[in-house]
Amino acid sequence: MDTFARIKDLATKELSLDPSKLDPNAPLADLGVDSLTFIEFMFKIEDEFGVKVSDEDLRGIKCLADLERHVAASLQAAGKA
Repeated sequence: MDTFARIKDLATKELSLDPSKLDPNAPLADLGVDSLTFIEFMFKIEDEFGVKVSDEDLRGIKCLADLERHVAASLQAAGKA
């Protein structure tokens, strides 16, 4: 399963999102995800992928596509991709 598919699967389970309506470029707020919920979700992402997301990086993540790019880059930098 590719990185975005894993993120999408986790998002549908953890954030109760409808996978058929999940637009990776939609702002998280438009998906009904508030900042606290997203921080909790990030802990799940860190556990799932074995990567860390700094507070600075977190502020730059505005949609699930941003998150996928960050996770993919972190995995590549760690030699896990």
